[in-house]
Amino acid sequence: MRARAPGYVLSDFADVPDLAAQVTRLDNLAFAQYEGAMAFDEAFSEWYLARPGTDLRMCQAALDGERLVSQVIVCVQPLQLGGRTMRCGIIDSVATDPEHRKQGLARQLMERAHEVMQRVGLDAAVLYTNPDDHPYHFYARLGYEERARASMLMAARRDRSGCGALPVDAEAEAEGLRALLDEYFAGYEGFAPLSEELWRWHKIDSPVKPTVVAEMSGSGPISTATFADAQVRVEGQDHTVSMAYDIAALRMSNDAFASLLSLAPREMIGLILDDAAPEAAWAAALGFERRVSEVSMVLPFSREARTALDAHSGPWYVMMESVVGV
Repeated sequence: MRARAPGYVLSDFADVPDLAAQVTRLDNLAFAQYEGAMAFDEAFSEWYLARPGTDLRMCQAALDGERLVSQVIVCVQPLQLGGRTMRCGIIDSVATDPEHRKQGLARQLMERAHEVMQRVGLDAAVLYTNPDDHPYHFYARLGYEERARASMLMAARRDRSGCGALPVDAEAEAEGLRALLDEYFAGYEGFAPLSEELWRWHKIDSPVKPTVVAEMSGSGPISTATFADAQVRVEGQDHTVSMAYDIAALRMSNDAFASLLSLAPREMIGLILDDAAPEAAWAAALGFERRVSEVSMVLPFSREARTALDAHSGPWYVMMESVVGV
């Protein structure tokens, strides 16, 4: 549905010409100054827009002529929230061209996104942001509530410690690895149970070509971790690191966690963990230091979501694809 704001046309992504190229340009313009941000290219944008659950008719755009100057990307996925699995809209890449800020575009696009999410019956909207930046207060004014506080952590890789895990074929071992991760993160909020489609998008089709490692037994995998190269900006400097995520084991411990991280391909490792999750304490013991803060925020739409969020909480699973883009 098209609408007009003074000097702009508000629409959805289906009406944006050269969509991947325009999203890439806008993302790089809008996020260049943010801590933890990485550079984007068109291959990444094409992959990201193919994320399972992303509907171009739900993603919102502001156009100056045919030029994309503000955007809100919406991805619909089942997420674990409040001890239940609910249909949520994941808000990503809220961005406005610096030359077009302070026109109310982001607010109007967010309100349009909320309207369409409620129209199709979603339970809640979920997003990530840095609590030290202006967007945090913007989202709070829209009704979003902080659900968990996380940190981007970095440390040098330690010597390999005899871990039995090795790189594996993420496609061939998909069934066992999906089951292990679903079981490990069953009590974590913000986790999307891994469908075949979501697994393929994230682990196999990703342009960053992540490395999946696993320790195997006769009955399947007993531990796993994923590493993806990412160039992230911290304190004004770009660092190429192995971002580590989806770290799980049938019997997780400090030692198992350390062993899996020792397999990182690069010398510097990055993690993003809920400050209250058990993994955060293990990372601190390994010398990981906080570099950037991140929060998850939730806007409940349904009565069921409000009740569940009030009644239950748990550690938060940080979606690496939403925060860093890998």
